[in-house]
Formats: sequence, C-alpha cells, structure tokens
Amino acid sequence: MAGLDTLSDSVLAHICNKLGFDLVAHISFSQTSRRIRRLYEDDTLWQSACFKAGFGRPRRRLATGQAIQNLSWREVASLLVKHASKCEIKTCKAANACFAQQYCSMSRSSIYEPLTSPPAVELHPLYFYLHFSETAPDAPHIPSPDTLAILLTHLPTFPECKTSQYGPLCVHPNASCAFATFPPMQTISFQDMHGAPFLKVHNPDGCTILDVNRALCDLVPRDLEQMEAALAHYRELLFTSGKTLTQFAECISRDKGFLDDHEYPFLQELVAQA
Repeated sequence: MAGLDTLSDSVLAHICNKLGFDLVAHISFSQTSRRIRRLYEDDTLWQSACFKAGFGRPRRRLATGQAIQNLSWREVASLLVKHASKCEIKTCKAANACFAQQYCSMSRSSIYEPLTSPPAVELHPLYFYLHFSETAPDAPHIPSPDTLAILLTHLPTFPECKTSQYGPLCVHPNASCAFATFPPMQTISFQDMHGAPFLKVHNPDGCTILDVNRALCDLVPRDLEQMEAALAHYRELLFTSGKTLTQFAECISRDKGFLDDHEYPFLQELVAQA
C-alpha cells in the first residue's frame, strides 16, 4: 500500500469519510497499513461511520460504585459486522435498512451527532415489533404496550435458537444498537394515548432500541402474573436442557449480552425453588 502511504492525512481522512456507512469497508481499510491503522485510532471516525450506518452505542447498566466503561466505537463497529454475518434474523442483521437513504442524506450535510430536538421524529419499526402487539380498544390506531412481549425480550431462548430469536435482545448488537428514532435523539419522551408522559429515555450518544427496551422493561410490574410467565418460560428451557436447575441458572446467567451487563428477570426466584 505504498501509494496510500504517500497521501496526506487530510486526503486519507477524506477517503475514510467517503466510505460512509459501510462498516465492513472501514474495518478492511483500517487494516491496510500501519499508518492507516494509526489514523483509525481516532474513535470519532468510527463514531461517524456508525452514525451514518444508523447505529448508536447503548448505555451500559452499572452496579453501584462501578465505573463507566463504554465500548469504544471501533468495538461497536466490529460487533455489528461480526453479528450481521451470523445472525439469522433479518430485522436484526439489516436493522439499519429502514432509514438507510435518510442517513445518506444526513452524511452529505455533515450532521454526524445525535440531535437534541429535531423538528419531526419517526420511530424505528423494531420499537413496535418488539414491544407492542395489540391496539387499545378506544384508540384503534394507537398500539398498546404488551408487557409479556417486553418481558420476553429480556429472557433467554433455546441455545440453538439464539441466532434466530430475540432472546434476549441484548445478545443481538445490530438490533440493540439501531437508533430508536430518525433522526437520532439524545432524549425521547413517550406519552400515553391521553398525552400524559410515562417514560423518558436519555443517551448522549443517541437513544438506541436497547435503551428504550430496557426503560420499558423497568416499567413492567414485577408481580405474580409476570413472575409466573417468566418461570414457565424458564422451566420449558430447563426441561430440554438436561441440566439441573442450579446448572441451568448458572449457564443462563453467564450470558450477559454484548455489553456484559444483562440481568435476567425472575431468575433468582427460579433458583430459590431448587
């Protein structure tokens, strides 16, 4: 790559910019020479590429006293490319497809940072697919939240189904990192059918599907109905696993998703029955 190495940093940066939203191209280009690899040590290049591709960086959930250790934007890009090559869920591996054309327009106008208050906002289709399944009887065009659907996005699935089901959502980086809105917003406020606010989600890097998903799950009541639904789900997986209850719970709890911070609802209640 002697030819590229003779170019100035500004020209190389321009080439990086022209690669746009193609994360595979960025990763390949960043590995062509030591000089270009050093150029890509600037994490803002990776953030810009992820933004143009329609992906943000979900906020990590921290234990009390734990220091924030966000993934670098390069790590985010690598996770997205690797996962897209093996995931069988079309809405995950192509999670950025629905707004691809709009992001191309934004990249041409050099808007790379999440917007605080854009004039018009469109929710990502995954927001409805994952969390809403029914229509309120007195408001036929307004979807109502399905607490079971939300809960299931935080529960595990059969091991052989991990690449074909959202179980849990946090093991699918592409769907998780997709911006929840177009344009991306740092703060999203949700209102019920009467216009009353019931949820606010904030991420300075732009709110993602996983940010919204986790905020919605926090609203799911931890009551007997939800616990019984979760325990029934766990028992079905346990029955086919060939493991003891303790072994099963330990195996499940080890998979904390790509952010290494996921906690499975009602898993401790299952263990208590051992």
